[in-house]
Amino acid sequence: MKLKRLGVFYLAVLMILGFFPIIASYKLFNDYKPAPEAVVGKSAAAEKIEIRFLSSWGGTDTKAMHLRNILEQFEQQNPNVKIINESMAGAEFLFKLKTNFAQGNDPDVFGLWPGSDIKILIKAGKVADLTELLNSNRDWAALFAEDTWAYDEFNGRIYGLPSEIIYEGLFINKDLFKKYNVRIPKTYEELKNAVVVFKENGIIPIACNATAEGTFIYQNIVAKLGGKQDTENPYRDGKINSCYIEGMKYVKELYALGAFPRNVFTIDNKTRDNLFLNKKAAMIIQGSWFIGQGSLEAEDDTVDIIPFPSFPEGKAHPTSIIYGLGNGNFSMSSQAWQDPQKREACIKLLKHLTSVETAKLFSQGTGFISAIHIPTNDSKPGRLYSRGMELIANSQELIGPTDSFLDRNLWEEVLVPRFPQVLEGKLSPEEVFDEISRGI
Repeated sequence: MKLKRLGVFYLAVLMILGFFPIIASYKLFNDYKPAPEAVVGKSAAAEKIEIRFLSSWGGTDTKAMHLRNILEQFEQQNPNVKIINESMAGAEFLFKLKTNFAQGNDPDVFGLWPGSDIKILIKAGKVADLTELLNSNRDWAALFAEDTWAYDEFNGRIYGLPSEIIYEGLFINKDLFKKYNVRIPKTYEELKNAVVVFKENGIIPIACNATAEGTFIYQNIVAKLGGKQDTENPYRDGKINSCYIEGMKYVKELYALGAFPRNVFTIDNKTRDNLFLNKKAAMIIQGSWFIGQGSLEAEDDTVDIIPFPSFPEGKAHPTSIIYGLGNGNFSMSSQAWQDPQKREACIKLLKHLTSVETAKLFSQGTGFISAIHIPTNDSKPGRLYSRGMELIANSQELIGPTDSFLDRNLWEEVLVPRFPQVLEGKLSPEEVFDEISRGI
């Protein structure tokens, strides 16, 4: 994606903002009332209501099959509704979502993690305010973990339904550590020692690449250096916090040690993941979404998940992990809300997507951690799912994903493509953040 696209996107957002005062004045954003029965009843049944749904749970994503089954089940229960599932895996999802909104082709219901992207859409009046809807459906609202609402709150209003909790950590192939007698790293020095031993034995130490997902290692280093306060508040007095600068320097040091694949700058995400899955790499920095069909088997007992190693000067506790909400964070577009007939169908879909039964399906055989309360006797967690729950429970500090606090467009348009130049010594971290600051 070229920088020109960034300019086009922001121009579109500015045009949208010009209409926001008109949109915001509509009473329907402040008061929810169900559509009259005549609108959604038998008289409307003859004509199918189409709902366009978009999330990152498409293609090879570990939850794609579960999502298809859940949407098909919804259509069977609501024969007058047709779901157009436009979900896409990987970086293509976010580009499609932002492009659709910028062009006025808004999806009706969509999944999007908290961060700069959803805030831009909310400010532009493109996301429906769900506060009164939830206030009038107390039993539904009570299903969600209380501490997750803060992620979806903006100016005291709720714009999303938090159904999926995510975390990131260091995934390790235990069998390789045992075979080469390598100590499982708890500190950065131990991580460097592991890199040296694995490299000497022809094993790629850390599966990594130069995509946005490839920056997970950088994000975890930043979090361990800066702790919650400095990571989640990147700028102080207009200057980027040092953890963001020093984090790049540590990744560069690991690169110089030979920690990454030789073709780190050219391999795609699937190839990177397969290096770990096929035991060609000893470690990978990944998230809970890595567990499930098509990726890491939920019962794989040769793999463990640990917090990223700590640094002597790091402000974060050694047990700290990156934690937040994932793409299972569902919203409705304002465009859909303004159509009473479509609004009711979308509300039904949102309730279906965030039901206890749906949460149970998503959590079976994947790393999906539900923010919806599932009765303990109904839960059948896999081994790695349980390991993730232990990481969360034992963490003395839960730090939000780093790329949620810097503008996501600048992250993907500047930071990610400049990273190879930093690793090769052609650009300094300071120069990268000077460019990011000019784009803010």
